[in-house]
Amino acid sequence: MAKKLVIVLSVFVGLVSICISGCGSQEQEVKKLIQALQHKDSQVRHAAADELGKIGVNAIDAVPALIQALQDESRDVRTSAAGALGSIGENAIDASPALIKTLQNPEVRWHAAEALTKIGKGAVPVLIQALQDPEVRQYTTGVLARIGEDARDAVPALIQISQDPEEIVRATTASALGSIGKDAVDAIPVLIQLLQDEVAHVCASAVWTLAKIGKDAVPALVQALQDPDIGVRSNAAGVLGQIGKGAVDAVPALTLALQDLAPEVRQYTAGALGEIRSGAAVPALIQALQDPDTGVRYFVAVALKSIGTPEALNAVKKHEELQQ
Repeated sequence: MAKKLVIVLSVFVGLVSICISGCGSQEQEVKKLIQALQHKDSQVRHAAADELGKIGVNAIDAVPALIQALQDESRDVRTSAAGALGSIGENAIDASPALIKTLQNPEVRWHAAEALTKIGKGAVPVLIQALQDPEVRQYTTGVLARIGEDARDAVPALIQISQDPEEIVRATTASALGSIGKDAVDAIPVLIQLLQDEVAHVCASAVWTLAKIGKDAVPALVQALQDPDIGVRSNAAGVLGQIGKGAVDAVPALTLALQDLAPEVRQYTAGALGEIRSGAAVPALIQALQDPDTGVRYFVAVALKSIGTPEALNAVKKHEELQQ
């Protein structure tokens, strides 16, 4: 009997879906689907939300009903409602506050985050406000990271939370600033601070972000080469290498850093000079072929080969002959 009831119900849901999608204008379809979101059976509500998602941007009239459906007792209805709002996209901007609240629900969180990402720039003001809520801060920064350049208005708020006690928040905040890119230039000082974070993936996020900001970060990175923290100096040199030719103004400071007391700093510095490929660094690199650290000598040789001037290549050739 129970099996028969399931079959009948499945057929009923299918018939509702076919009827709604096949009869009348799209506007009428949307109205019927909105009504179906109030049906007593969760499978019908679930099917209605799915159909609205398929209609997408033209289902804008269903936004209020879909917002209500985000609180449905059925997980399937909540996830399909969030998915439908995402399919409606920019036109579902009014759903932003409800979707942010839904980020607290682990069962629907991913779908809510996806919907907010698809709403995009219009959701940014509400996302900025949500950064003040520790309960959703981690997920909010993740959404801003996915929105990318259109989230540039969030830079001041992201700077404020960049020293959050939660390491995942610090990392996702740095990633969000990196996705925003060059418009996150005001965040350079706090990103430099994150280069000394005790958590490796936070440092990595800060490195990536500073590299994404690019040339505008070079002056601060040059100053960071003098930081008392070895990790900051190493990471600063590494970022300059990732920026590459855009960091050519850092060459004088990097050549001085080849004499840093820490071998790891000298290694990163040699690697950076190899990526920047400025002939002005060749004399200092040739001297560094005599470095007492084998790792430094290796990176110096690689850098000279990368620069590739006759003077650089001849120096490497002589060095390798002496090693044989």
